[in-house]
Amino acid sequence: MSRAVELPDDTCRERAVLSRDILSKEHEELETLAKKLLVEIDLDGPSHALSALRWRMTHVLMVHLAKEDKVLYPRLLALPETRTVALRFVQEMGDIAELYQDYAATWPLERVEADWAGFGVATRKMMAALRRRVLRE
Repeated sequence: MSRAVELPDDTCRERAVLSRDILSKEHEELETLAKKLLVEIDLDGPSHALSALRWRMTHVLMVHLAKEDKVLYPRLLALPETRTVALRFVQEMGDIAELYQDYAATWPLERVEADWAGFGVATRKMMAALRRRVLRE
């Protein structure tokens, strides 16, 4: 049975969006995609699957972060009993969407192909930051 995060004035739609089961499944998918990306960067160069994998990671991550950053955390910040922890978390990891967007913009396919080793370094760093956030949540 799915349990929604208990927040005041939740609409039915927000409860569905904030379901622990849904957020947990998204975390699992993000971890799976990150592992696949890490396998990809250990290859000699970009595979044909890389673009689709990067697109999927970007899509799942941006949707997931929008739920958390635009709906969940603002509501947790509004509650006295969760404000301190939520504020600390937002201060420590609240910029992950911007960091990922910068990473994605910095590494278009042409640059990935031209600097495969640099892309590998940047990808390992980005995946480590994402993993830290998922583990904290």
